[in-house]
Amino acid sequence: MTANSKITVKRLDFLMSLPLFKDFEKKELEQIVSKMALIKYQKGEILALTQSGRSRLYIMTEGQGKLVKLNYRGDELILRLVNKSDIISSMHFSRAFDTSIEFFEDSSLLSLSETAVNKFIEESNSFASNIISMLSDNVQLLMSNAEVWRLKTAKEKVGWYLNSININNLGKLTLSKSAISLFLGITPESFSRALNKLENEGIKIENKQVKQTDENPLCLYCDKVVGTKCKYYKTSICSLIFYS
Repeated sequence: MTANSKITVKRLDFLMSLPLFKDFEKKELEQIVSKMALIKYQKGEILALTQSGRSRLYIMTEGQGKLVKLNYRGDELILRLVNKSDIISSMHFSRAFDTSIEFFEDSSLLSLSETAVNKFIEESNSFASNIISMLSDNVQLLMSNAEVWRLKTAKEKVGWYLNSININNLGKLTLSKSAISLFLGITPESFSRALNKLENEGIKIENKQVKQTDENPLCLYCDKVVGTKCKYYKTSICSLIFYS
């Protein structure tokens, strides 16, 4: 097997693990892979999503970053964190605001042009349906974030955030305290007080790693949007099973 063939097989296996490409035949996936480009970014670099004039669909294969929007005054709003397997579509962002991904570590993304996406939508009912599901999931994520920002206490916000980090990034903190506070809509002082309260529950941060007791107290701060990515989701030990 040639080096290019090994790369193709690896990308096929990766895409098959994503909900966007479920129910796809191998030949269909091979067509999609043939139209994809691999883009690499170093830690600290920024991918501008709405300034290039060319819309694309991006799939994170390695790394982590934050999806941010800037208004005309330059104010930054962190929309969400972007992790491995996350899909970002610049086709669905308003060009009235600058939207970009800032990478916390060296990262890789697979990229598909808007032309290719539209072509596959026309040719595949499964792809069209999965795109709609993806957009629906993104709306649910934003609604979940809005609930966190508006309705939860500072301690609940920090607990929710640490739980999402624990699920998506193996407990590794990549944002500074001030950036996390900005994302959650609280002051750094409130963040520190919330951490002190959570430590009494068996949750703490050591060397930028989230630590918790064997009772998994972070599960109490989970929700259905974050929880779907957890390996224990809807098992007998999942706290969300009582709300399904």
